[in-house]
Amino acid sequence: MDRDVRTTTRRAGAGSVMLIAVLMLAETNHAFEQNMVSIALPHLYADFGDPVAVGWSITGYALVAAATAATAGRLGDVLGRRMVLAGSLLLGTVGSFVVVFWPTLAGLITGRAIQGFTGAILGLAFGIARERMGEARAGQAISLLAGTALVGGTLGQLIAGTMLDRWGWHSMFYFSAALALISTILAVVVVPPSPRRGTLRDVDFLGGTLFAVIITLLLLAFTVARAGATGRVVGSLLAAAVVIGALFSSWSLRHRNPAIDLRAFRVKRVAIAHAAMLVASLGVMSTFVSFSVALQTPSVVGIGFGATALVTSLFMGIPSLIGGGVFSPLSGRLARRYGAGVSMLLGASIVAVGSVTLLLTSRTSIGLPVGIAFTIFGVGALYAAIPVLLLRATPEERTSEAGNLNQVVKAVGLAVGPILVSALLATNVVQVGQRPFPAPSAHTAVFMLSTVAAALLIVLSLVAIRVERGIPRREGGTAPDPVTDTERGTTANPVSGTKPGAVPA
Repeated sequence: MDRDVRTTTRRAGAGSVMLIAVLMLAETNHAFEQNMVSIALPHLYADFGDPVAVGWSITGYALVAAATAATAGRLGDVLGRRMVLAGSLLLGTVGSFVVVFWPTLAGLITGRAIQGFTGAILGLAFGIARERMGEARAGQAISLLAGTALVGGTLGQLIAGTMLDRWGWHSMFYFSAALALISTILAVVVVPPSPRRGTLRDVDFLGGTLFAVIITLLLLAFTVARAGATGRVVGSLLAAAVVIGALFSSWSLRHRNPAIDLRAFRVKRVAIAHAAMLVASLGVMSTFVSFSVALQTPSVVGIGFGATALVTSLFMGIPSLIGGGVFSPLSGRLARRYGAGVSMLLGASIVAVGSVTLLLTSRTSIGLPVGIAFTIFGVGALYAAIPVLLLRATPEERTSEAGNLNQVVKAVGLAVGPILVSALLATNVVQVGQRPFPAPSAHTAVFMLSTVAAALLIVLSLVAIRVERGIPRREGGTAPDPVTDTERGTTANPVSGTKPGAVPA
């Protein structure tokens, strides 16, 4: 009997490892497709001769990913996550083949837009891990998956750079097609079928469509603003987003089962998680643009040491691998034992150390790379802790929707942040020969932005710790108990008028 129990336990453990490995491969595919084109831009400019049009190969991907992620996550929650995960990966395969067999500018933009449907993968992976591994182990799995997003993006750029040098930019799409196809097959074979919680009639397609339109308008506004569009164009897009946002809010708050549950923001941990992701993406991740510029700036300017593109990728890539491979799992373990707020505090504190180091010593040859490394380490810890805080306060049946909504918040921050960073870098420019470089004071302004963001993240972390400590712990101390009326801030369901039921914390 004992031998049978041990055998069953080993098989279950091996199955969990295989499941997480497949989900990590799927997220690696998403991260690769998300980042691979950025390193190929000079080659694409040379082939197509239109930098603005080529830029839509990145913008189109981002728009589709942000507009569809949360809705696709909700579809997975209702119709089955494995099916939607496999569908997202298959669309990524199709997008890659579109570029392979239609290697024109129109084909590139179209294929990249289709690849954008892989933006739903991370939230779906969160949901599958949670439904299959239970609350006790789900936090660690979610941290590993979040770290994979950081590691996969770095590896994607290194692989893409190697392929570019040897076989040209077309080779990247052959590789992404093969990776997506393998991931699709493994998802179908290894991932167990997900429970269906309804039919297509139970999906709020109108709410999902309105939300997609809002996100598209917002990202378009920020994109055209960066391209130098007039204030009237940007203002019109933002005004349209506000009007549709009002309609969406009214619809969602009255709907019994909305595509995006705005009522969840009444739960403090949910609100904190989304706020932290916005601050981290807008105020910290967006400053990475300044890092690469500073490293490649000639030392005569007063900052940087004229690093090559390869050296720059190593200075940023190695910390990213460590951040995703070491600090993300560490953050997950801390979240499991002490709460997600403590993990967030660790990440925010490391970001603060890195930002202050850059603020005070970025003009030295040691201070600049050390500050960059610590900032990236902290981001690795933060990106693992924030989803754990969010999903502990989210019902299991809405996990993928909530996880992908958090990624949409991240996308909005990464759309707004670079505009602000670019404006700060342009405040003071130094000419070296025929090339302009941001002056040290301009970089200092950017590092001040990340320092302020780190301070805000520390405050949010402390608030999260206080909220978590006010919630009874589950047996074994693995996760807080279900959301209480005190944390929710309400005693009645706004739709039915009944007292809200407990949801997993």
